[in-house]
Amino acid sequence: MEHAQGQCLVNIHHYIAQGTFSDIQIVCKDGTTAGSRLILAALSTYFRAMLTSDMTESRTSVFELPSVSLSVFKDILKMCFCRMNLVNENNCVQVLDAAEMMQLDHIKQLCNTHLEEGLVLSPENCLNWWRFLKLYNFMDLSKRAFVYLTDNLANFVETEHGIQLSKTELLEIISKEDLNCKEDNIVKLVMKWIEHNQPDEDDMKCIFEKVRLDIADPKFLIREVVCSSVLSKNKSVQEMVQDVLCKSVIAASSGSARLSLAVSSHVRFKRFDVFILQRNNMSLLSCFTSDDKWEDVPRAPVDPGAWYSAASLDDKIYITGGNYKPTCTLIYDTTRKVWRIGPDLNQKRNDHCMATARSKVYAIGGVYSNSIEEISDSVKHWQVVGDLGRKRYYAFPVTVCENILVMGGGIGRNTSDVIQCFNTRTHSISTLKTRLPCHSILLRGYVHLPDVYLLDIHGNVMHVQVIDRDGEIQIKKKFTAKWKSFRYCFGVVHRDGSLLCFTKDGIWKFSLAEGKEEENTFPRPHTSGSVYSVLPLCPDNR
Repeated sequence: MEHAQGQCLVNIHHYIAQGTFSDIQIVCKDGTTAGSRLILAALSTYFRAMLTSDMTESRTSVFELPSVSLSVFKDILKMCFCRMNLVNENNCVQVLDAAEMMQLDHIKQLCNTHLEEGLVLSPENCLNWWRFLKLYNFMDLSKRAFVYLTDNLANFVETEHGIQLSKTELLEIISKEDLNCKEDNIVKLVMKWIEHNQPDEDDMKCIFEKVRLDIADPKFLIREVVCSSVLSKNKSVQEMVQDVLCKSVIAASSGSARLSLAVSSHVRFKRFDVFILQRNNMSLLSCFTSDDKWEDVPRAPVDPGAWYSAASLDDKIYITGGNYKPTCTLIYDTTRKVWRIGPDLNQKRNDHCMATARSKVYAIGGVYSNSIEEISDSVKHWQVVGDLGRKRYYAFPVTVCENILVMGGGIGRNTSDVIQCFNTRTHSISTLKTRLPCHSILLRGYVHLPDVYLLDIHGNVMHVQVIDRDGEIQIKKKFTAKWKSFRYCFGVVHRDGSLLCFTKDGIWKFSLAEGKEEENTFPRPHTSGSVYSVLPLCPDNR
């Protein structure tokens, strides 16, 4: 029956293409073709409304589509009737635009799938994609474009697209807490935008109130802001800048100039709630909030055993594997604070790592498997999408745009400094030429690109920078230091220039500037259990 229906639709398309049984002309922006009122009315509510109302199209034999090219219209008809997917890099935007107008949701979904798999962002195009995808309510993709823009803001500032931002867009960007660039770049973006758009004094003040002038380079402020003719008549902004400069002078004269310089060179770090993978029977997570308090997390419905792993996607934490239930998936909703059991993995895993990229969750390697599996909200089961070629356990993953770097960890019985790169779009796997500063059999870390802070089982502290330059991953080694060994069970985050290490006994603190352990007054956790890693999660997403 299904085959007969499919053949019927193919025959209908054939007759339309041949002009047989046509009773209407379709006038596109670059050509004309024949059509059928009945077929168009059945195709979508858009055509049905046009052809059954008192509009011109219902009274004539001409239907005009002035914004749609003839080739796109024909492609859409073929996709509708022949169950084909003709969306490609060259026609995707035009097909999406036409499908939106014609109210063809299934064609829009084909475009969405194509963009999920093939969207390539750059500093030159990310603004247009952010706007375009939001316009068509592709919110996950729009968010990806926005995150790319903010993660690559320093490069975006160097383009001419910054001046094209609306005031609302500019404020949304510079209000983001965890921008991945120096504040000087943000000031530079603001100044270029103001010079081009000439906002009034109130708007100018509103914009500068969102800028962290206190962590900008004072010399840069004097050169780019104080001496600017654009701001010379804005008393409010001038006072804001002068106040910051006065405090900088006072800090320098009191001997804290080094500290001031160190702060100005850091990107904005927002405090996150930290979910600790701390196992005590069916208690798998604990939460250390951004205001330094411990918060209980409900017990999981099952105990997967030791050495499970986790990754966060939006407001959910995905936990996989464990030595009791190595194919288990558990999902914790941090907003509703409830658990549910997810689909089983295809392969057994523990001592593996997990990461998130392109709105998908990945389970990578482990002692049982070389493979990589992925899942997303739109796909309800795990799919094997890659093979590392070796069993890698206790490794640390770093997501860089569409790539996941698998760093360090054990390979066989050996420690490793190897970095493999998995491309989540092409599913290709390569090994980078650059190695980590130290060999490690177990690696934990914290990522705030371009900065990656690592701590291994031997107490080696490593700071590297990871940069994506037009698809080429570059690793720069910044420094190494020596701390204590926390054995196998720990996780680390970066906060305010220090590393915080979470263990079953509490929290330890290491000053990166001083290269030594610091005293701290953090409270001890409510419960004690082995710590397998930590997940920083923004409180706004919970």
